[in-house]
Amino acid sequence: MNGPVKTHPDEPLGQIEVAGAIAGALWFGVLLFWWLSQPEGQGPGLLMTAFLMVLPLAMIVGLVSSLRSVRLLRAEAERLRMALDVQRQNAPPRPSAVRAPPQPAPPPEEQTVFALDVPEPSQLTIADYIVAMNFPDSEDDAEGINALNLALADHDTAKVIRAAQDVLTLLSQDGVFMDDLASEPAPAEAWRRFGAGERGPSVAQLGGVTDRNVLNIVGQRMRDDQIFRDAAHHFLRAFDRSVSGFIRAATDTELEWFGQTRTSRAFMLLGRATGTFD
Repeated sequence: MNGPVKTHPDEPLGQIEVAGAIAGALWFGVLLFWWLSQPEGQGPGLLMTAFLMVLPLAMIVGLVSSLRSVRLLRAEAERLRMALDVQRQNAPPRPSAVRAPPQPAPPPEEQTVFALDVPEPSQLTIADYIVAMNFPDSEDDAEGINALNLALADHDTAKVIRAAQDVLTLLSQDGVFMDDLASEPAPAEAWRRFGAGERGPSVAQLGGVTDRNVLNIVGQRMRDDQIFRDAAHHFLRAFDRSVSGFIRAATDTELEWFGQTRTSRAFMLLGRATGTFD
């Protein structure tokens, strides 16, 4: 593993894409054979042949694209459902319950634990923090689930994790997934300026999401959907509070990994859409 962040920008071809390619090739072959077998001077003509070729192929491509979007939506929903299950397992007791959390064991000497802005000790390492911010890839992702458990045990980090899950779920309703979101990597210095409290143009490099179509979708949702708008602003505030201590302790390489996580990409997208970097 080259780093703690595990993203999948290039999804391999699945059965849907392969079946679509085979169907398209078969249709093209049948149509070509039929056209060549017609006596010279007969048949539907070049224009009609082109129409018969293009229309079914376009329908096949459209169907494959729709089925792929459904598959991605189901995968995202399953990943977020699994994260929610982990959160529920780590939910704090009700106020009426007796709260006597055991003291955690000292962290291994070879791991660096960054200082969170909380009074109690924490086992959450920088690597765990980054992996948790990326969320588990699946229910079999033991590393991601363990990191998420540790992150949810910390009060401030749990807030941003839950806020991130809310906005990722809402964004998925519009077909916006962080794994598919192209973004320009932000330099570590930009993250450090953000961690030091700078805002506006001085940290504009953090707004590396420039896909106009996605930004328009998010901007429209911000204007029309109060629930989405409130969730987005809550997430941005939680992210702002959570990352300052991490940024101070992280190395430049760790900040680069952090910038590739799903939570960071959501911050870049929503920050750009709300004018955080203007």
